[in-house]
Amino acid sequence: MFGLWTPLIALTAVLLPLLWVKRQIAAGLQELSLRWTGDADVALILYFVLLLPGVVVHELSHWLMALALGVRVRRLSLGPVRRGQGRQVSLGSVRVSGADPLRASLIGLAPLLGGSAVISAIGYWVLGIGTLGPILAGQGVEGLWAGLGQIGQVADFWLWLYLIFAISNAMLPSESDVAAIRPVLIFLALAALLLLLLRGVPVVPAGVVQAAGEGVAYLASAFGLTLAVDVPFGLAIGLMTWLTRRLQQDRRR
Repeated sequence: MFGLWTPLIALTAVLLPLLWVKRQIAAGLQELSLRWTGDADVALILYFVLLLPGVVVHELSHWLMALALGVRVRRLSLGPVRRGQGRQVSLGSVRVSGADPLRASLIGLAPLLGGSAVISAIGYWVLGIGTLGPILAGQGVEGLWAGLGQIGQVADFWLWLYLIFAISNAMLPSESDVAAIRPVLIFLALAALLLLLLRGVPVVPAGVVQAAGEGVAYLASAFGLTLAVDVPFGLAIGLMTWLTRRLQQDRRR
């Protein structure tokens, strides 16, 4: 039976560095695009095209969740737009109407769930990472390296890695999504605090704990795969950004 603390620790261990890596990747891509093109609008379009598969998954997740919850979708759009005097960038949007706070929160969380599902499907069904755990347990590190070598021989391996990269860097909730989720999170936190004050620590059924643990473990697995893919991409982007800076500095001298 799954406990809850172990997957929570695993999720925290991959989520915190993942958020930092994503921030560095986004900043590096935008700087690199701007340095290569010399035009902020062209750089934004290039950034959008690079992450297009992830943007599509992000907005479709919003749309499908809204349909599943019976919320009317007013408009779905794809394309880069600058907002707030150019300080904020939107790569797509789904506008809905008539959504209460709970359904709005679920719609806001949809890209995280949808992106994690797609990344997990690619990881397990295409790349076969689910076999690495048993290989490590049965054959040790040497078997693990052999298993990783077999994953690298999967047809269109680099295409699948790029899809994981693009989807993962577009699946986190946007600022508008977070704004929709925040009221419900605050309400749930206050409700939980009130229950603790009135009734003490409740006894949670084992089935609920197991289901929660499996859900958290699923997210930790998806985020772990994302981090494993993002780190080499991030290093490559950082290297290209550094080289571009040096070349441009040399030209100015």
